[in-house]
Amino acid sequence: MRVTALVVLSGFLHQTLAAPNPPEIDKRALQTKCNGDNLYNSFIDRRYSASASAFCSSYIRPTITATTTVTTTVPAAKAKRDFAVTTYAPARLSSACSCILTATPPATTVQTTVIATVKPTGSCSAPTPVVKNGGFESGSLAPWALTEVTPPLPAYEQYLSVGVTSPGYGGSKNAFTVKDSAASSYVEVGLSQQNLTVCAGSQYQFAAQFYMTDAQAVPSPQTYVLVYVDGNLVASSKASDARGPPIVWLPLSGQFIAASETASLTVKFIATDYVGVEWGLDNVVVTQI
Repeated sequence: MRVTALVVLSGFLHQTLAAPNPPEIDKRALQTKCNGDNLYNSFIDRRYSASASAFCSSYIRPTITATTTVTTTVPAAKAKRDFAVTTYAPARLSSACSCILTATPPATTVQTTVIATVKPTGSCSAPTPVVKNGGFESGSLAPWALTEVTPPLPAYEQYLSVGVTSPGYGGSKNAFTVKDSAASSYVEVGLSQQNLTVCAGSQYQFAAQFYMTDAQAVPSPQTYVLVYVDGNLVASSKASDARGPPIVWLPLSGQFIAASETASLTVKFIATDYVGVEWGLDNVVVTQI
């Protein structure tokens, strides 16, 4: 959109609107064809006609269309007139300009290039990876921590083993595993990583690889893998994910919105009314969407 302000001062118009060799105003044509309104009268006033002609030469070029505001300042003696500040529609400007020019100016090509950079309000840059040691390749749990172990260790460590073992998903070195050797009717193990650095209000994707398996021909549907962020469930396994041998790795994913600049991630492994189950977890990743 092209917006041009034509400012008429008492006695002269600012010369910044002037163009070299503007077309002359055809006053005889105006006297017989044009309405004598305030805009027209300003254009034909001999004090401003040269600037008006220059303005119109640019305004009515075929490639330029716009709604233009024309601001006119008049002496105090004329202050009561209603055109001190007036916005004219394109049709009125085109009509008045057509009247004062002897010929339509040649067409011109206007090319505009706009380059915009958008930065989200309140954006932040959190360090990556968000989850540390998500592949357990360090060979230890840190900075992960066990937050729940049922039946408790070490009293039942001859029946329940929890920790980093080899191999991992896709031939990787390690994975986190929970193995119950048929000694308990209820198993629950919680694995947590606290104080993940995130951007408050941003959306995140949780993703991991896991398996649930046992030695029975018909696996139990009462085994689960549940993922929580700040106490809210974001991903869970399905009953059909429980498999008999051999081990089958499956994807697990979900989304969440960070409530603050830090988050707590917890993965729970649960089996109810059942004994003899094994879980594996690897490639835990949290990424900003």
